[in-house]
Amino acid sequence: MKATTRSAVHSFTLALALPLVALSSAWGGDLDSGSELAGGSELDFNSVISVANLAVAHQEGNLNDVNARQYGLLNYLSALQDGQKNRLSVTQAGNENAVISRQKGEDNIAALLQAGYENQIRLNQIGFANEAGISQFGIQNSVLVNQLGVYHNVNIYQSGNGLHTAVTQKGTAITTTVNQYN
Repeated sequence: MKATTRSAVHSFTLALALPLVALSSAWGGDLDSGSELAGGSELDFNSVISVANLAVAHQEGNLNDVNARQYGLLNYLSALQDGQKNRLSVTQAGNENAVISRQKGEDNIAALLQAGYENQIRLNQIGFANEAGISQFGIQNSVLVNQLGVYHNVNIYQSGNGLHTAVTQKGTAITTTVNQYN
């Protein structure tokens, strides 16, 4: 196992991210002046405060929606939505938070919020009418959610440091609620 110091990782990340600063500002301007998103798809993008926030969104189908607000440095969002009426709303504040999400199916909803530093959310929804509400406050918290099937609902609230939650829902109509504090 190769050991890497934290400062070396940060230096490497900054070296990769700084050339993207100019590009992300140009892309944000392009999106604000109108985009070529097709059909009922919608994308809100707000990069007013931050320097190197990165966002990638892929949408197919009808009436998809992404609304992302990232504040701080080096936040990352990747969303793939394939289907009808998928929605995703993300707000990240702080440094080095990441959300990686995939929604396939119809009527999937995800509302994600992270405030703090180095938090990570991985959300995978495949099926019909799955919903997720995830909020994290603190430092180095993580959530992994897999929803496979129909009519699943997950609500996760974490407030503290170093909290980790993993939820897998398979089948039909499973509701899970997790509240963690420290």
